[in-house]
Amino acid sequence: MTFRIALVGCGGMGRRHAHGYIELRKYFDTVEMTAVCDVHHDVASTVADEISDATGFRPDIYTDFDDLLTNADLDGVAIVTSTPLHHIFALKAMNAGLHVITEKPMGLTLKACRQMREVAQSTGKVLAVAENYRRDPMNRLTCALIQSGAIGTPYFTLDIGLSSSNGAVMHSTVWRAKKEQAGGMPLDAGVHNADMLLYLMGGAETVFAETSIFEPIRTLRSMDEVAPGLTQMYSHRKEDGYALGDKVEQTAVDSAFGVIKFKSGAIGQLMLTDTSHGQRLGVSTISGSEGTLYRSRSRSGESPRIVRSNGTEITGDELLELVPDFELDDTISRLWNGARRISSYDMDFRDIDSKILAYEYLDMLDAADSGGQSEVGPQEGMDALALAYALMESGVSGVPVNVEDVAEGRISAFQDEIDTEMGI
Repeated sequence: MTFRIALVGCGGMGRRHAHGYIELRKYFDTVEMTAVCDVHHDVASTVADEISDATGFRPDIYTDFDDLLTNADLDGVAIVTSTPLHHIFALKAMNAGLHVITEKPMGLTLKACRQMREVAQSTGKVLAVAENYRRDPMNRLTCALIQSGAIGTPYFTLDIGLSSSNGAVMHSTVWRAKKEQAGGMPLDAGVHNADMLLYLMGGAETVFAETSIFEPIRTLRSMDEVAPGLTQMYSHRKEDGYALGDKVEQTAVDSAFGVIKFKSGAIGQLMLTDTSHGQRLGVSTISGSEGTLYRSRSRSGESPRIVRSNGTEITGDELLELVPDFELDDTISRLWNGARRISSYDMDFRDIDSKILAYEYLDMLDAADSGGQSEVGPQEGMDALALAYALMESGVSGVPVNVEDVAEGRISAFQDEIDTEMGI
């Protein structure tokens, strides 16, 4: 049976999803993207044309989501809009009998996520979250190494991402500057870091953080200037109401520095900012009783490495000797050209990105077929967002916060303003 899906949101990330679908069709014929939807017809048409050129089938174009639900013959939707629409469209789709995969973060706030979780439970529909870092084969290997005891008992982890937007709006996307739209690097990008920390370290218990808006006025610059590597995929997108050169008020937190206590007893430090001018620093390590694991950059193909206390370094295929039972699952293996046990790979970023997105769609389809849950479902999506929002909630309160309390709405001071403004 073919699973018919619509792509909702055809901007930069939507175009990347379309390329993921195109990659999927090279290996599997179980999914058909029969429709695309975007408020800008020309933006949707650009994506539909690329799908047509690659697959020979041009999806129908819609500019209204309700019209799509009424008139398109679908089994599911992929929601790739700005964050404030995730829960609105997901609730409508599941109530209309459709399965859903939504981009990260799962929802605008945890209250929105709880609504999504409840409707997924009441309708029995799959609600998958397109969290991509953990699907990278090198992160699969990293997880296997930790679980096998390759570094002994994990003691602590450092996850430091210091970068500079050079006073510009992050990714040339105004909503990313706005608190009420879940913007700001520590939240919008930080949910990736949060999911990876939970994937590798297990559940988080408490967070204590300091947060700030160091640069409250940003300039809207072109994607060519602020993120040239993404220009080709994002050049067609539109954002109404703003022009290049405009000054934009940054109301979203741009810097967060937090300490995490994991349920295992391990400790983590998470630091995220795009205001680190003159210093770019990326550190992702996990230290344990028998050494430190240096995580590779997600979607780089680089091998992780382990360094023992005596300075001995283990990397590349030597890592595979530490995890003799490690294998990529059938779907990832097929997308990665039949590879089962690899310690690195050489591939263009866009190809990696497309393969991971293809995997996310297939994971959702497997859950829909089996009546089960996708790997990253409502619980995993909420856990990652709760950890990211815990940074904000602790920053507001000035005290450590319990991550589960954030997830279930018992702590929500930072989010209350967002919920009120958006009518949640």
